Amino acid sequence: MGSYSCDDHDLDDQIPVLNLPKEGLMGLISEEYWKDTSKKMREACENKGCFVLKCEEILGGSTSRHEETFMAAKALFDLPEETKRKHRSAKPYRSYDGNCPVIPLSESFGIDNGGSLQAVQAFTSLMWPQGNNSFW
Repeated sequence: MGSYSCDDHDLDDQIPVLNLPKEGLMGLISEEYWKDTSKKMREACENKGCFVLKCEEILGGSTSRHEETFMAAKALFDLPEETKRKHRSAKPYRSYDGNCPVIPLSESFGIDNGGSLQAVQAFTSLMWPQGNNSFW
């Protein structure tokens, strides 16, 4: 298991990285491998709250999509607080959530229908009225 950091912060800020070989996508990995990988996933979630799952075969060996995703997330969370607060939803956990005194370093967004291009474009227009086509 490796680790990933958007910036060069100390090791405590790094996100665990788990590799999934092509055989895993085809169901050809041993039960022992799955047990070990699932243990690492659980530990990553318990200790860091997330992990990155890499499968070089899907990306063709390229990490550019990975880097683009982290850069887009950083751009989103770097927006001013008042801009992020514009994202509201009547559904629980779907609005912007941040600056909570109990968990001060936690921020989150929930985007309804996040797999829909129209929903993502509407969210992008709300966050970046001047436009940001690179986000979607």
